[in-house]
Amino acid sequence: MLKLITYPAAFGAPSASPFGVKAMCFLKMAGAEWEMGRSSDPRKAPKAKLPVLIDGDVKIPDSEDIRSFLEQKYSVDFDEGLSAEQRAVSRAIIRMCDEHLYFALVCDRWLNDANWGVLREEFFGMIPKLVRGFVTNKIRQQVRMSMHAQGMGRHSVAERLARADMDIRAITALVGDKPFLFGEAPTAADASAAPVLAAMAGSPTETLLSKRLNADAPLMAYLGRVQGALYP
Repeated sequence: MLKLITYPAAFGAPSASPFGVKAMCFLKMAGAEWEMGRSSDPRKAPKAKLPVLIDGDVKIPDSEDIRSFLEQKYSVDFDEGLSAEQRAVSRAIIRMCDEHLYFALVCDRWLNDANWGVLREEFFGMIPKLVRGFVTNKIRQQVRMSMHAQGMGRHSVAERLARADMDIRAITALVGDKPFLFGEAPTAADASAAPVLAAMAGSPTETLLSKRLNADAPLMAYLGRVQGALYP
């Protein structure tokens, strides 16, 4: 049986990582039998990243590699029925969510002082209190530096919201009055977009970004449909 190793559940999501949730959606779309393995330490994982899918002696890291593996193993196409143009749009949406919206989420979680207090206890509660502050502050500083290097961390909260809002509007426009991004059935783009957006909406404390999402009834209804169709 396949085993998915990812971060534990947090803030109402089946994993703290949108990429872990994305991998769960792909497993459901493939009709695979699988079991969950929880870990908060990715250091020993291939590429030092989670999620990782384990199939016997084979370990597949990264949600996009997991997608490719499952499509090949189960002879399925997560974009079945899409035209060449729709597949191109799907690829762009996935990259937008993975490489832009996700970093807005990271900044919202880690750089917001109110969120950080909750996140520290949720993610690092297992660390002894005597050293927890020192260890977690060091980790937070590393995240802050990586977000600065990536670019999202260089922007103010309002600027990050404006950038994320453009992406959110693009997704909302693409959904339109359809159940899912490309029609009646969810595809790989839904499995990628919904976990990131839901994580933003499920912020442990209210932020400008979480308020933006939770006030958008059509978008929240879309997230509910994806969760009902694809979440474990």
